Amino acid sequence: MYLGLTGNIAGGKTTVAKMFERLGCYTVDTDILSRRVMAPGGLAYPMVVDAFGVDVVDNEGNIDRTALRKIVFNDDAARKRLEGIVHPAILKTEAKLVGEIKGKDDRAIILTQAALCVETGAYTRFDGLIVVYCEPEEQLRRLMNRDNITREEAEKIIRTQMPIDEKLKYADFVVNNSGTQEETEKDVKRVFDLIILMKQAMRQKS
Repeated sequence: MYLGLTGNIAGGKTTVAKMFERLGCYTVDTDILSRRVMAPGGLAYPMVVDAFGVDVVDNEGNIDRTALRKIVFNDDAARKRLEGIVHPAILKTEAKLVGEIKGKDDRAIILTQAALCVETGAYTRFDGLIVVYCEPEEQLRRLMNRDNITREEAEKIIRTQMPIDEKLKYADFVVNNSGTQEETEKDVKRVFDLIILMKQAMRQKS
């Protein structure tokens, strides 16, 4: 069974993914895959350098992600150009990894953690979609603390993303990560039990 796991920045996607791992799920993190495909020798590396120039390459030959982020943050055309390079490379790498997992465990529950899967339409490749929800004020507080930025800076970053209420419309399952770790773990277990039921129903139909 193949599921997507999404949410917005500082909402706790990685925390929730680790909780699902402890319940026996396999997880794939597209942020990690993004770094892999943009590393020297990666699928996207030469195309990123060709598109954005040597100014985004540091002294060791790696993509300077901070410099690249500054270029695309306020330039929609540049951001879309970067996404058009990186996302196909991520999907190709992800498909290979998922295939390897299924090859060794045909009963696997695989969760791909992908921040933009709704925005890009990539959520349609999953059997179901889990959205991690966090109350907006708590999300703002976490982002400010995590990145050591002002409220104004955090609000600007959040505004660049699809509103979480809109993203929830695409959810098959919702995990609430607004409270304590114990509360989130309880909600993850609730969703995990629902996924098991969904998996059983899919198996009966096949």
